[in-house]
Amino acid sequence: SVEIFDFGMNRVRTVVRDAQRPADTETDEVWDGRTDSGDFVKNGVYFYRVSRSGQEALFGKIMVLQ
Repeated sequence: SVEIFDFGMNRVRTVVRDAQRPADTETDEVWDGRTDSGDFVKNGVYFYRVSRSGQEALFGKIMVLQ
């Protein structure tokens, strides 16, 4: 799963939910800058979390500038 959070760690979008991916390949996922309700997010820092079955979640930052 790939989720996007705002600076207050409120979830704004779930980009991918429980998708199966081969372990030995790299996959790109694209976030269009919108919330789950379809609105564009405001400029600022956002965080992503990649959750993988049986493994520790990965976190990173995204800067949105429009």
